[in-house]
Amino acid sequence: MEKAIISISQEAEYFFRRAMDAEMRNNPTQVLEYFNKALSKDPGYAMAWNEKGNYLDLMGKLDEALSCYDTALKLEPGDAEIWFNKGLTLKKVGREEDAISCINRGIELAIG
Repeated sequence: MEKAIISISQEAEYFFRRAMDAEMRNNPTQVLEYFNKALSKDPGYAMAWNEKGNYLDLMGKLDEALSCYDTALKLEPGDAEIWFNKGLTLKKVGREEDAISCINRGIELAIG
């Protein structure tokens, strides 16, 4: 599957990078604030939705993480990483069959 070329606004990219930097500095309040700012500037920024989902998963907010992955997948249904991340979170909430399905979809997309 060919990836679409998507243009992300400079403001959204700036806040996304700030979120990733805040995450490395273990500043959870700023991480979510920056992800939210990035997404308010560009709601179609699938990778920001994915990374926000990863961070929410890390915080134990699994339902919110799944919602972020679902949004990311609506925007980028052919992204292997998002499918894989969603599968890992589904496993944590005990949805084994759905988890395996998502992880397998991610693997299929990754290997072509």
